[in-house]
Amino acid sequence: MSPTVKKVIGVVLICITALGFLLSIFMLFQVWNYRQPVINGLQVGLDHTSTLLQTTDEGLYIIEQVVSNVYTSTLLLNDSSKALAQTMQSTTDFMDSAGQFVGQDLINTITNTQTALNSAQSSAKVIDNVLSSIASVPLLGLQYNPGTPLNTAIGNVSSSLDPVQQSLMNFQTNLDTTISNVQGLTDQVNELDSKISNINNNLSDARATIKNYRSQVASLKITVANARANLTSWITGLATILTIIILLLMILQIGLFLQGITLLMPEHSTNENKQLQE
Repeated sequence: MSPTVKKVIGVVLICITALGFLLSIFMLFQVWNYRQPVINGLQVGLDHTSTLLQTTDEGLYIIEQVVSNVYTSTLLLNDSSKALAQTMQSTTDFMDSAGQFVGQDLINTITNTQTALNSAQSSAKVIDNVLSSIASVPLLGLQYNPGTPLNTAIGNVSSSLDPVQQSLMNFQTNLDTTISNVQGLTDQVNELDSKISNINNNLSDARATIKNYRSQVASLKITVANARANLTSWITGLATILTIIILLLMILQIGLFLQGITLLMPEHSTNENKQLQE
């Protein structure tokens, strides 16, 4: 290699290493100069994060209380709707039994009673005729002249049952209408109970989700607290590592600087140095 080329390379090495050495010193100064401001800035950020997490946790707690209260209320409402539906169903069954009793059993009883009264009326008419015939014999001295003959009285009783039968039939019709209305209302209450049950399920899922969120927030709060407690040691350790790296680079730069100086030295000086070293 020609001496001129060596000198050029030497000058370039000396300039680059000198610039790099100065830059390394500047970086070393900056590392320790910005260490505390970085710590302070990160501490402020962690403080804000901790405050935000605390506010979030308090908000989640309030939401959890509201959801829990609503969940308790809907549980009571669900129980009430079930009890109401069962009561209405029992009432429907009772009215259905009452309608069957009034519309069928009582009407059949009255019909059978009227049939029996009609038979009794026929028999009473025969008896009235017999008694009237006997009373017409003067020697017997029997007086038979009732204000209302027995057969007429029995016929009146039978006739008086006619409006009762009609009233029972009307009562059965009205009761059937009421049963239909109550059954429709019972179906609506059952539908309401089903919707309330769905709301309860959604509220239960919401409570589980809120608890999961609060658990995650609590974990983040612990992580942030640990990070703030160890922040100074972490940043100092990072600065120490960067310092070691910069010092190693400076040592390498010193070696290159000496190499550049060697390239600038005359050839005979180099040989003499080699001979002296030998």
